[in-house]
Amino acid sequence: MPLRVVVDCNVYVSLLIGGSMVDLRDHLLSDTVELILSRKLITEIEEQTTKTKFAKYFTPDQAAALVQLLLEIGELREDQTLGAAISRDPDDDYLLALAKKVKADVLLTGDKDLLILAKHGRTRILSPVAFRREHLKGK
Repeated sequence: MPLRVVVDCNVYVSLLIGGSMVDLRDHLLSDTVELILSRKLITEIEEQTTKTKFAKYFTPDQAAALVQLLLEIGELREDQTLGAAISRDPDDDYLLALAKKVKADVLLTGDKDLLILAKHGRTRILSPVAFRREHLKGK
């Protein structure tokens, strides 16, 4: 059974930039992971990846190709909301709500406002480094 994972926009941006994240990218795109998406997450990825500060790292076409790939392989779910703010940055709470609704195993993020929670419902909140340590041993 694949690992159900919600991936924060900041991790997708890091995957586009590349570097030491190639093994993580390959793992997330494999059949051992079920990527969970929402329209709000896709919109955030599209908005963030068009910022000029990223132009030296990847092209708009590469960003669009990532979004297209995510839509092809990911599971698009309805956006969810929480009754009350959970994280220090309520703008990120939609990720917590999505993870809870789909019973995600992991919320993968580099955001300290989410990482400090460590867990939400049954979903563990992990940084890319912690996720790689756990799930890419020996790879």
